[in-house]
Amino acid sequence: MASNSWIDNSAHVPASRAQFDLRPLSTGEVLDRTFQLYRLRFALFAGLAMLPAAVSVVTQSVRLWYSAHESVQVHTGSNLLKVQIVTAALTLGSLVISVLLYGITQAATTWSVSAVYLGEPATIRMAYEAAMKHWFRYTMIVLRQLWAAFWLPLALFAGGVGVGVARRGSPSARAFAGFLFFATLLSFAYSFWAYIRVSLAVPAAVMESLGVRSSIKRSKRLLVDRKVRVFLLLIFLIALYFVIAAMQAPLAIMAVRTRGAQAFVTHGINLAIGFVTGTLVGPIGAIAVCLFYIDERVRREGFDIEWMMTKIAPAALRGEIDAAPDAPASAENGSAAG
Repeated sequence: MASNSWIDNSAHVPASRAQFDLRPLSTGEVLDRTFQLYRLRFALFAGLAMLPAAVSVVTQSVRLWYSAHESVQVHTGSNLLKVQIVTAALTLGSLVISVLLYGITQAATTWSVSAVYLGEPATIRMAYEAAMKHWFRYTMIVLRQLWAAFWLPLALFAGGVGVGVARRGSPSARAFAGFLFFATLLSFAYSFWAYIRVSLAVPAAVMESLGVRSSIKRSKRLLVDRKVRVFLLLIFLIALYFVIAAMQAPLAIMAVRTRGAQAFVTHGINLAIGFVTGTLVGPIGAIAVCLFYIDERVRREGFDIEWMMTKIAPAALRGEIDAAPDAPASAENGSAAG
């Protein structure tokens, strides 16, 4: 069955009994189970998040080292252009790596959540092996999610910049550019709504082996009338990251104002905090989104019954196979008696 293809590579590891019942859940129950799952398999989920967190620290360290190395020199003419090109390339490279790892880690975490939640075996290696089979698909899904969320703000902002540059000094142009910038801020409300619509695409791709376009459409169908729950999850995550950013702000200010060894130590502490934050907080959103996906399928499609049948069917099939060799033997006995 396509919807259960995510457990195909787990046959060599003994399964555990499912510790959670499949039934419709409220938003509070989904969040509660999110933290229950996290506590139950903390090493698994934190281990999955450790790779992108570590790569993020490495890329930031390279950018900081290059900035510190070049800041001691005076740049003019072609040398300045070279520095700008290298800086832009490092920024773009780190962004591409982040998107790539985000898609793979989301898929690996989704695979692990599904396995643990339904009583199947799961390890970090198995999760990444499952995610790497279709890494390009998951990366493209993440890009589609980002495009759905940010195309309108980017278009409005680019329009405002274009009008301001093309007709610099014109009062009407400044007013229109200001309007476009204000509309850019308002458009982030649409960005929230657009991202929520496609937020279940990665779980759909992992658990149902769907392509990019089919996963996007699947997410929109599942979230046709319960988007508020995902909105509350996003608000919770944003608030959590704001608290963490507030804790890091004093160190960031110190890193800007200090020089030499003190600045190096401050940057190192800030990167270490970022690594710990990414490792510990990163899995929360992916776990919750996967549980929302499972809950929507339980509500709409009877996924709990489907899963129960997939567990019963193999046992019945094994019983038929065990009974099959007896039939020829009884036929031979009957013919001998005749």
